[in-house]
Amino acid sequence: MATIDERSAPTVTDRNYRQVGQGQNVVEHEAVEGPCIWLDTPDDVIEFVTGPDVEDTIVISRSGSTTFVAPALTAGVKGLITLEGTKECHLGIVSREFGIPCVMSVAFTEGVTTPQGDTVPADGTVLRLECAAMPNAAVLVKGA
Repeated sequence: MATIDERSAPTVTDRNYRQVGQGQNVVEHEAVEGPCIWLDTPDDVIEFVTGPDVEDTIVISRSGSTTFVAPALTAGVKGLITLEGTKECHLGIVSREFGIPCVMSVAFTEGVTTPQGDTVPADGTVLRLECAAMPNAAVLVKGA
């Protein structure tokens, strides 16, 4: 997990959102917002990309493995969050080339617990990625 330099941490000014995570920003991009989905297995990815609302969804995955989430990138997801990885990894490079906002090495402060013990927002939670500046980005949840 990456250590975040507090001086470069994004600030949240909109009271309709609260910060639930922070990580390495891969590409400077305007803020994006949408419901999230946790993709844990290759079957989850395939089911997701063949379903509705792909382009409106922010995907959360554990690793920064391009092979695992490549179908979601090529399907045109709205954003990507990983619990591991760095902006220099292959996934960071590919998401930057696709122009898809990506925040890596995020540790969430609240959410549901996966079978592996990770904390992530529940599927369908509306998230906002504040990724307009480098090197860090904020992950916000809508609602008080």
